[in-house]
Amino acid sequence: MNGCDLSFGDILRSTDHFDQSNIIGCGGFGLVYKATLPDGRKVAIKRLSGEYFQMEREFQAEIETLSQAQHKNLVVLQGYCKIGTDRLLIYSYMQNGSLDYWLHEKPDGGSMLQWERRLRIAQGAARGLAYLHQSCDPHILHRDIKSSNILLDENFEAHLADFGLARLVLPYDTHITTDLVGTYGQSSVATFKGDVYSFGIVLLELLTGKRPVDMCNPRGGRELVSWVLQMKKEKRAAEVFDPHIYDETLEFQLMAMLEIACFCISDSPKLRPLTKQLVVWLDDIGTSDHMPK
Repeated sequence: MNGCDLSFGDILRSTDHFDQSNIIGCGGFGLVYKATLPDGRKVAIKRLSGEYFQMEREFQAEIETLSQAQHKNLVVLQGYCKIGTDRLLIYSYMQNGSLDYWLHEKPDGGSMLQWERRLRIAQGAARGLAYLHQSCDPHILHRDIKSSNILLDENFEAHLADFGLARLVLPYDTHITTDLVGTYGQSSVATFKGDVYSFGIVLLELLTGKRPVDMCNPRGGRELVSWVLQMKKEKRAAEVFDPHIYDETLEFQLMAMLEIACFCISDSPKLRPLTKQLVVWLDDIGTSDHMPK
């Protein structure tokens, strides 16, 4: 992929000259804009500031690798353009935004995410992560698994976004890398098992409806983890579940996902499961009467 066939004018028109009204996301890498291309396709354009990134040859090589990652549970990278010192990454557009938005920002969003839908989101995200970890050649670390990087299409199917973007950042750029892997409530270890830990946090968000850290009272990065583990230790695990999804008839399924989440957030990376095991466990929920072990 040597750039794309869109002109600078096309990009400007599709984003209304990067008008703020078209911003649909932001993060450690830059702003994301909703855009409509000349052929009518809706896409998301991530605008990266050029000062922190690798030389052009290395950057293009990394983009080539990321563009080859094709899976139904990934947000597909469709193209890339360079404009001045900025790089623009063009992705498929996800109509329903992020999981973070539905769980934590949209009024009554949690009530629209019933248990079956949350389970399907977890299953889809796990499949996407397993593909990155074990089916891609070369394997790809995500490095920033969190609910805001799990995007939902019109059917609320999960798609992982921003996978592998840390590979584009120069190693000495501590500003972006700290923002990237130092997100509150996430493991900062950039390993496959670090991704699994972060995925466990997302499972806890799905189960509890709570943020990893209460930003009004950020006592520490393990706030949600500590609370859940303490409640589990006190034999009060049933009290952690989001009232929007809790039902006595579903308690076994909820407990099964909670067990999976606890395996993921084990202090020892060796005790955390491989992503292919996560897929098996999550797919078994609702079809098996055995707890993960």
